[in-house]
Amino acid sequence: MRTKEAFPPLGNMIIGIDASRANESERTGTEWYSYHLIQEFKKLDLKNEFRLYSPSSLKDGLENLPANFQSRVLKSPSEMLWTQTRLSAEMLVNPPDVLFVPAHTIPIIHPIKTIVTCHDVGFERFPELYATHSIGPSKGLAGLAVKTAAKIATGFKYSNNELDYHRWSMKFALKHAAKIITVSEFTKKEIREIYNVSGENISVIHNGFDQEKFVPIKNQAEIDLTLQKYGINKPFYLFVGRLEEKKNIVGMLEAFAFARAKEPKIKEALFVLAGRPGYGYDRIQSAIKRLGLENSVKQIGWIPDADRVNLLNAAKIFLFASMYEGFGIPILEAFGCGTIVITSNRASCPEVAGDAALLVDPENTEEMASAIIRLENDEKLREDLRQKGFSRVKEFSLAKCARETLNILTS
Repeated sequence: MRTKEAFPPLGNMIIGIDASRANESERTGTEWYSYHLIQEFKKLDLKNEFRLYSPSSLKDGLENLPANFQSRVLKSPSEMLWTQTRLSAEMLVNPPDVLFVPAHTIPIIHPIKTIVTCHDVGFERFPELYATHSIGPSKGLAGLAVKTAAKIATGFKYSNNELDYHRWSMKFALKHAAKIITVSEFTKKEIREIYNVSGENISVIHNGFDQEKFVPIKNQAEIDLTLQKYGINKPFYLFVGRLEEKKNIVGMLEAFAFARAKEPKIKEALFVLAGRPGYGYDRIQSAIKRLGLENSVKQIGWIPDADRVNLLNAAKIFLFASMYEGFGIPILEAFGCGTIVITSNRASCPEVAGDAALLVDPENTEEMASAIIRLENDEKLREDLRQKGFSRVKEFSLAKCARETLNILTS
């Protein structure tokens, strides 16, 4: 349902932003994307009025609002389906001129000028790698009620599980959003192919990353404190991201084990996994035991930015051979810190990495292991990639991403 019949005139506009993801405590890709865009908008636009919608009070700097920004805390008895319930209600009674949703789930009730960012459609390419557990209660009358409501709302095409919600919300956004932003040419191509759409209303705006924070650290004592905090000894390889199947953690573990068996220099190395458990985490645990890596793999959970910077600076190699990425910000963060990167030759990873990383087939264990061994033994190659990484990151600033996004919101 749309709440306005025409686009607002250019000039002084009310721009609403779904800030629910930006306001998460433990941010990863989409959450950081949302957070940084809002913070950059504060610097770029002092004219238009911005409304930041969230289910709880803003924090971590989001609450520091210029005069033309305001927080709209939309409380709800449950945050389950907050977008479709509480945000929809706000759009019905008090809509902005433009609504920006920094992920592909827009509320059922929305302004005609609703703009959405689609980060990837991996749930269509690899549905087996996504959870199918119920959103909300799964048993009893409450579970039946939620399932029935989801069926009715989606024309009896989808249920109330996570995979179905991804699929429904993407198709709903494609049908109802005035404009769609994708974070890579790869994702735009995927949307056009999978959903058979022209792509005329799809704009590609590459992600930016914090170029002031992710830099080489000269203070070795600061790095050492972070290593002590997590009980990490050098040398180590690092992965940062959700520990889930689509990230190909098992494949990287197998490559690490293969490389250790082939190259004596790697015998004492650790493989550090930094991130929250995700879908398929049990298989990651099983692989660690199967490969005999219990003493060679260190899992440290989600880590804050400051620790991530220090660990990237200390890591010998950053491993990011993911099966599917809509963009891959960690690649740029590693480049910024001067860390050597091995990444996938699939999806958006080549688009982001350019020639500044070693690209490997994520399904070829021997190829990944060979890349690790090659970097261990080729100092000239390591330095060449390091310098290329420093050059590559200059193309991906937060300010550029925000300016291009704001141009779409206000056009």
